[in-house]
This record gives sequence, C-alpha cells and structure tokens, in this order.
Amino acid sequence: METRKARFDVREIALVALLAAVGGVLSTYIGYIGNLINRLFGVPFGAGQLIAGLHIVWPLLARGIVGRFGSGTLTGATKGLVEFLSGGTHGVVIVLISLIEGLFVDLGMGISRHPRLPLMMAVGAVASASNVFIFQAIYFSGVPLSFILVMAGLSAVSGALFGGYLSWDLKRLLAASRLLPRLATPKAPVRWRRHAVTALLVLGLLGGAAYYYVAVYDPFAEPGSVRISGDVDAPYTLSFDSWEGELATVRAELRGSVSYVPETDYTGIPLWEAIEIARPTASADRVRVIADDGYEVSFVLAEVRVDPEILLTFDGDRVRVVAGAHDGSSWVRGVRRLVID
Repeated sequence: METRKARFDVREIALVALLAAVGGVLSTYIGYIGNLINRLFGVPFGAGQLIAGLHIVWPLLARGIVGRFGSGTLTGATKGLVEFLSGGTHGVVIVLISLIEGLFVDLGMGISRHPRLPLMMAVGAVASASNVFIFQAIYFSGVPLSFILVMAGLSAVSGALFGGYLSWDLKRLLAASRLLPRLATPKAPVRWRRHAVTALLVLGLLGGAAYYYVAVYDPFAEPGSVRISGDVDAPYTLSFDSWEGELATVRAELRGSVSYVPETDYTGIPLWEAIEIARPTASADRVRVIADDGYEVSFVLAEVRVDPEILLTFDGDRVRVVAGAHDGSSWVRGVRRLVID
C-alpha cells in the first residue's frame, strides 16, 4: 500500500501556487460581475452573492487534486494574498476571508478519502456562506438578521453549484484528459458532452475576464487620481496631490438599505468643481461615477451643479464619493473614472 508523504512535494506546491494565482487574479473580475448583478437587481450589494461560489473553486480543486489536509487552506490564503496585492477592493481582510474559506474546505473534504459530488457541493456551500458572516462581523452593524440569512443562503447555493459542482467536474475533466498524472485514468477519449456546462462556463469566464482587464480594469492608475472624460471639451486626470482649488467640508450620514453611518464630517473636492474644469458640452446631462471594480452610479448633471454635499474625498489611497442627500448606494468607493454623457 502506498504511504502518503507528510509534507507537500514540489509539484503539489506548484499546483497550489498556480490555482491560487489564477483564483486571486480572477477575483477582481468576479467582483465586477457581482456589481453588475447588483445593478441588475437595483441593490447596492447582496445579489452578487449569486456568484460567490466562483471564489471557492480554487481551494476545492486544489484539495481534490492534492488530497492532503492543508492544501485548501494554503490555496485560500495564497489566493487572498494575490487578490490583495493585485488591488482587490476589500483590502488585506480578503486574506483572512480566503484563508477561512480554505480551512472550511479542508475540514469538510477531510470527511472522506474519496469525496463525491454531494460532499463537494456541501463543502462548497458552507465555505462560500462563511464570507457573509465574516463581512458582517468586520464591516457592517445593525443589519437585519433576515437579510444576512438571505445573503448567506444565496452564497451557499452558489457555493454548491459554482464551487462544488464546477470543481468536481473540472477534476473529472483533468483526469480524463490525463493532464495530471496523479489523476490519470485508463486512457479513453474525453467525452466533452459530459463536461459541456463546465466548458461553456470556463470559456465565458475567460472571455469576460479578457474584456474586463482590457477595457475596465486599470491597475496602473495612480492613487488619488480620477479620469474625467466623455462629453467634455477638456478631458483630464484629477489628482488630489495637485488639486489647487478650495476643499469643502460637509456633515452627512450614510443611509443605506442595509448599512448606516451616523453624521460625520467629510472634507474633499466638490464634484461639480472637478467636472467644471473639463468643460462639459451643452448637450451633456449626466455624470457616471465608475469605481475600480466596475460598480457604477449616475447623477443628473444639473443636480450636481447645485448640490454642495456631493464631494470627492480621499479615503486611504482611494477616492470616494460622499453624497449626503442621496442613498448609501451612491456613496461610491474606489472611484476611478467620471464619464460625462
């Protein structure tokens, strides 16, 4: 009988690193898809949990291939670190969240030496739902328990389908294609019909990711800078470091559908003053505020002109819109572009 080694070998470490790197880089794109889903449902966040299971694929797949306790945790932690270093919107906390997700994968997959589809779907559901409770503990307060449970339920379903099923079928596909010797099965042609859903999903994700990283994501933008363009005569890049105009201070409270921040003083650049420098044309009537993860809100230009409570503030190393008279969903973090239409 073959005795498993107590330590990871070089091939296993390389596999974990590869899966973690792919998962970490794609996480920003998955967050972008989540924001698109939120906009579709008309909510600031929550609906994006429908695809949260895509974050679980990588530790599940690593655990399924390597078959060693710790591979899921190591993949999760490394994936979170890659996401953080590549400009992920959640900051360093994503390392902790991904590590805990990977730990749940290790604990769940350890139940059986040969995990089948039902177990992998159950593990994916639990690991994916865990992120909701961690985010609640770190970021939010006073959120109704019913809303938390709804988000956790959506995340669990996504974890079962996009996490558990997808990783299980990817493992079967790798075994049938004989790309990994440790999974190799008796040589037989790959029956692509069995993997059609997985193949289409992977191709769709890769195609969408290519568009996102080419047309949306800008990893080289300077901190504290916002590109103002669109229906204007003088597009330019606003920089907090070189701003020569006066700053304004407003006292505002964030009133979101699931979050609340009491009245606080905010100091920043009046949004209209920043836009006015670009000289909007006479036909321009709206401004779209676009964040670094693709989240987008729109303001009527005429309202921005007369509303002194809409500011661009410098929050850490990212630009944020403070909109005192608007719902919390309009307080955009990580503003990267202002597009005048």
